[in-house]
Amino acid sequence: MEKTFYLVLVLFITQLTGCIVFKSVSYEVTVNSDGTGTALVIIEDLNTDATTPETIDNDVKSILEHGLKSQAFIDDMKSEGKIIKSRNVIVEKEKLSAIVGYEFSDISKVEGMQFDDPYYYLTIPSADSIISTNGQVTKTAEYQRIVWDKSITTLKFKMYSDDTSREGLKSLAPYYLKEN
Repeated sequence: MEKTFYLVLVLFITQLTGCIVFKSVSYEVTVNSDGTGTALVIIEDLNTDATTPETIDNDVKSILEHGLKSQAFIDDMKSEGKIIKSRNVIVEKEKLSAIVGYEFSDISKVEGMQFDDPYYYLTIPSADSIISTNGQVTKTAEYQRIVWDKSITTLKFKMYSDDTSREGLKSLAPYYLKEN
C-alpha cells in the first residue's frame, strides 16, 4: 500500500513484523488562541497480512509493547513536537482500533497543518480519500486542501486508508483479546 499521507503513528506501524493495514484514520484537533492545542487520533480496524501465528503474535505484541507501553514511542513522538497524553486500544464490533491523544505547541506538528490568518489548512495528495471533515475541501489535479476558518476551534477530518475486508487480512482484535 502506497500512501504519502503521514500518520502520527508511523513509527508505531513500521515497527511491526507483518504489514499492518487499517480502514481509516481520524483526527480531532482542538486549537487554542495561542496556536497550541491537542489532537486525538483514532486508527480504525487494525488488521495484519501476516500469514503465520508467530508473525501475527509479534504484531499484537508490538502494538502492546511499543505503541502502548514503551517510553521509546513517547520519546519519538516528543522529538516530532507531539507530547503524548494518552494511548489506548479498544475493541468494538470485533475490530481493533488505536487511540492516541497528544499536545502540540505548533499546528504544523499535526500532519503538517498550517495557519495563514484567518485560515487553518491541510494539504494532501489528490489520490488520498477524505471521508469526512468539518472544513471545506478544495480539489485540484495535484492536491486536495481542507480549509477551516479560525473561528472553528475543533478541526476534524477522517481519511480512508485501505479495504480491511479484502482477502488475506486478519483482524487483530481476536489476537489482542487473547493476550489481554
